[in-house]
Order: sequence, then C-alpha cells, then structure tokens
Amino acid sequence: MHDAPLLNINGLEAFYGDVQVLWGVSLEVNPGEIVAVIGPNGAGKSTLLGCIMGLVKSRSSGSGPAVLYQGEALDGQKPEEVVAGGIALVPEGARVFPEMTCLDNLLLGAYLNKDRQQRQEVLEQVLGMFPRLKERVNQPAKTMSGGERQMLAIGRALMSRPDFLLLDEPSLGLHPLMTSTIFEGIQSINQQGLTVLLVEQKVTFALKMSDRGYVLEQGRVKLSASGEELMHDSYVKEAYLAV
Repeated sequence: MHDAPLLNINGLEAFYGDVQVLWGVSLEVNPGEIVAVIGPNGAGKSTLLGCIMGLVKSRSSGSGPAVLYQGEALDGQKPEEVVAGGIALVPEGARVFPEMTCLDNLLLGAYLNKDRQQRQEVLEQVLGMFPRLKERVNQPAKTMSGGERQMLAIGRALMSRPDFLLLDEPSLGLHPLMTSTIFEGIQSINQQGLTVLLVEQKVTFALKMSDRGYVLEQGRVKLSASGEELMHDSYVKEAYLAV
C-alpha cells in the first residue's frame, strides 16, 4: 500500500500564449520512485516539467488543482516558492555558469541554505556521488566536457537538498559511456531516498531504471505502465525502440 503520491497531476492543460500544448494530462509519482516520461520531440515533455515548476501557464481541465505536491496545490506558485518547497529542476542542456568554477556553480545551488556546516556536508555528498566533479572542483565550468557539465547541473540541483528531482533530457548530446555514468548517478541518488521524475529520449535507459513510465504524445498521455511493461509493449517497441 503506497502512501499518498508525492506528486499528483490531474487533467493538466498548458498554454504558450494562446497555443495549447498539453491536454488533460494526469500522472502521479509516489515517494521514492523513478518515473520516466518518454515521447517524441514536441510532445510536451519539457512543458510538463515547466508546469510543475510554475514556469508555464497551466490549468486543470477538471475541478480542483492541476498540480498537487505533498497534497498542496502548486498552481499559481512562483518558481522560487516551488524550489523552497523541495523540488529542483535540472533543465535540458546542462545550463551552468561557464566562467564560474565547478565549486562556485555547486555552491550557487545552496543559496537558500544559510547553514554553512550543512552546505559543506551536502557538498561532500555530491562530490562523493560524482568523483569527476571532485577532480574538477577549481576549474571553470567552460573547460569541462558536456558530460561533466551535466553532472555539475545535477549536482547543483542536489545542493538545494530537494525531496523531488525533475530531470529534463539528462543524456542530451552525451556519448553512451557518459550517459551510463549519468544514469548510474541518478540511480544512486534515488537509492538515497530522492524521488525522480525523468524526461528522456534514450528510452531503453529510461525505462530500465524506472519504476513506472508514461508515454506522452501530442500533449496527451498515450500509455502508462511499469517501466518493465513498457519495455515489452509492442507499440513502444515499434515507435521508440525500433525493434
């Protein structure tokens, strides 16, 4: 028996200006899960994450709030309020500050935490999780590889000590070996109790490590099942795994 879902999305509709991008999307994420959202480019996957973070205008097609986190409505909250509530987003494309060192980028992620000792403890945890970052700690981010910058972006998000991590295409542009390293990092974060919602193009990787998955197409949820079931679903195989 699960506790109540950590995140509950109900009949979510999203808009860019007057253009509707999501239609009646419902999904849930339980505490401690990794949940994957897969689908083609332009399906609305990043928009979904933007709605959770309060970055995209959204509403519910039904009654009640569209986005509930720990039972509280996130509708209408500002992004900084969402972050303060324990959610962190790692946006697509490893956005880090290129001129700043690896360490300063990480510390920026902890700006809400005034407790110096706690910041140091979290920093040590993050560097333990991504030894590559430890080696690069005093280098400017611009001298780091794409994969290292992605680790840095994830590490920076973890510095805010979130309960719930949203990842948008963490493997984008990375070679397979680095993709494996990033995904191992995500699994180890999850094993330490962090709940993860993962938007990802590399479908096999994403489904293998996910408890459950949703297929999003043209702004609507087409399928949802366990990661294992989706891996073996004939539609998913044909559309996404080219089997």
